Amino acid sequence: MKYILLPLIILSSNLLFGADEKKSSQSLILSAKADPPGQMKFDQSEIKAKAGTPIELTFKNPDLLQHNVLILKPGTKDKVGALADAMLTDPDALKKHYVPTSTDILHSSKLVNPGGSETLKFTIKEAGEYPIICTFPGHWRLMNAVLKVEK
Repeated sequence: MKYILLPLIILSSNLLFGADEKKSSQSLILSAKADPPGQMKFDQSEIKAKAGTPIELTFKNPDLLQHNVLILKPGTKDKVGALADAMLTDPDALKKHYVPTSTDILHSSKLVNPGGSETLKFTIKEAGEYPIICTFPGHWRLMNAVLKVEK
């Protein structure tokens, strides 16, 4: 009997721990503004999250244009934006979803078509203000927000 009881206790604690872990993730939603279409703006200028807690960021694109979402290291918006501008001469930019190569990019989506969405799953351990930009050509200067990560 004790040989059966021990595995059941371990299995039960694993199920409970997994359920707690799922509950502790943060579900965030960020959308492109679409009324009127083509604004090249996010619907929020700031979203908040807790440091060290898993984040599920769903980007929704109800707009008529393609958009992507990049989460950057604090203070690097202009630097990564300049790299995005430079992609205009890269013949493979579309294949790269207009995501430049940079260690300042922490997380990025693919290009999201009109009516589509994509969910990014990640954890940020350090508190800070993390820029969010769209690097489709010409968008990042207008289409930006901040992920404010708090302790």
